[in-house]
Amino acid sequence: MPDYKHDLPTNYYFGGGDEATSATPMAVVVLLVAVGLMFVLPRKYAFVPFLIAVMLVPLHVVLILGGLHFNATRMLIIAGWLRVICRREYFPSQLGILDKLVFASALCNAIMYSVLWGDIGAVVNRLGILLTTLGGYFLVRALVRNQEDIIRVIMALAVAAALIAPSMLYEHSHAYNPFWLLGAPEITNVRDGQIRAQGPFGHAITAGVVGAVLLPLFVGLIFEGRRVRLLAVGGVTASMAMIFASHSSTPVLTLAAAILGLAMWTARRNMRAVRWGVVLGLLVVQVGMTSPVWFIMDRASGVMGGSGWHRAMLVDNFVRHFWEWWLYGTRANPDWGWSMWDVDNAYVGAGLSGGLLSFILFIAILVYGFKIIGKGRRIAENRRREARLIWLLGVALFANAVAFFGIVYFDQAIVAWYALLAMIATVPAFAAQESSATVKLTTALTPIELHASPAHPVLRWHDHELGNL
Repeated sequence: MPDYKHDLPTNYYFGGGDEATSATPMAVVVLLVAVGLMFVLPRKYAFVPFLIAVMLVPLHVVLILGGLHFNATRMLIIAGWLRVICRREYFPSQLGILDKLVFASALCNAIMYSVLWGDIGAVVNRLGILLTTLGGYFLVRALVRNQEDIIRVIMALAVAAALIAPSMLYEHSHAYNPFWLLGAPEITNVRDGQIRAQGPFGHAITAGVVGAVLLPLFVGLIFEGRRVRLLAVGGVTASMAMIFASHSSTPVLTLAAAILGLAMWTARRNMRAVRWGVVLGLLVVQVGMTSPVWFIMDRASGVMGGSGWHRAMLVDNFVRHFWEWWLYGTRANPDWGWSMWDVDNAYVGAGLSGGLLSFILFIAILVYGFKIIGKGRRIAENRRREARLIWLLGVALFANAVAFFGIVYFDQAIVAWYALLAMIATVPAFAAQESSATVKLTTALTPIELHASPAHPVLRWHDHELGNL
């Protein structure tokens, strides 16, 4: 593989793209139908056509106005916000800590990146990314407000996966992508003689990773009753098909993380011990290694295949050149070694494009996301349905955290990622709700409990000294 260190164009990092508006007739029909449904459906269903269309329509479908690129995802986000504004379906509550972290992380990266490059092209590029990230995140937050909305989001993603998977299997067999009808490249990428299907996504790795990170959510649908069980099985099957057809090691590693997370359900009450066990295990492994512990990625690629050596060297150089990037990022990473221009690690990417603060905020999103999951699961422990859903959201978050060691999201995967964060941010709103409300009233004499059950609206007062009233 050639090293493009000295051959990359000046606008590689923030320019390029299509020079003219591009869209196939079928893509236009899908977008128009999706936008129409987004405006006419009730709030609790409005995000369904949005998510399905975002997943199906490739980023190669683009509208250029005044030199600004509005790809299919951005057009759908703008349409969604027009609906929210017209119907005044604004954000239902105050911003939580996770909301603020997402906002701060995106804004910090945009500012630091613009300072790093000192070019108007970089500013325009980051404004477009802000539209995709913050626009997509807060759109889902405005429309998804409770547990049932989260279930509908997962169902919509299952429908999208079920539509994508057969096409990727066909592409994997014939090296021909049926999603060219919607604007994707017609000829499939082949590496080392292996066909790597990508479907509507920008790359085979992101296609497979999206399938892997969504799998635990589809597993959760199985427990939501008979009416969605067929869709749940279809979603799980589609996820496995997407992973297989992508023929990439990162989706396989992400799948392993998802399966591990699902298996840890029985140990959910002992996660502190599990976390410390992982830390101790890494320390023990480091003692037995002559190279840093992140070179485990290189050894793993010897089993699963892939470019583990490159990913390990990328992390190694990232650590060694800390003083080059800590302030606001660096443009010198292509000089660090062979193919170091190819940043396929989201953690490294956050630091290189935005400095130490951007890196910390990115980590903070993951940390606080897990904190919400842990606290929500403990509160809902006695309500198995709610506790299981919260846990599966955490498994999907863990799968993404593992996937970030091998990919930087740049296509529809961005929306899938921020939709997951938006669902996690909704957890506190329903985790504290109980099927029977208990209100403790303290009087000057004795505590009184008020019990109200949705199934039995008759109020029953009980005083611990007087008995039932």
